[in-house]
Amino acid sequence: MVLFLFKKSKIMEVIVIESEAFEQLKLEIKQYVKQALKELLEEKNLAEKKEWITIEEAMELLPYKSKTTWQKLRDSGTIEISQSPGSRTILYSKRSIQNYLNENRVKF
Repeated sequence: MVLFLFKKSKIMEVIVIESEAFEQLKLEIKQYVKQALKELLEEKNLAEKKEWITIEEAMELLPYKSKTTWQKLRDSGTIEISQSPGSRTILYSKRSIQNYLNENRVKF
């Protein structure tokens, strides 16, 4: 037998459950947490595999916040872009941004 004590305002409530029920509850919580972590890792892996990213995502990788600077990077061909015909949305190559970072890394 297991006792749980919960304090609600000024009244103490005691919940008593059998050991088997407690063990089952622990197992269910463990499975729930395991599934939640699995889903988070899958989302992270999908985001990392994504080749074309938006300007907002690109700005997280490179410290440039000026749209003019991004325009210069596009115009010079430094950063590869993709734009669907008839669309105003420009997508940036994550690989080319990472290459740019590696090429311009300062070594001490």
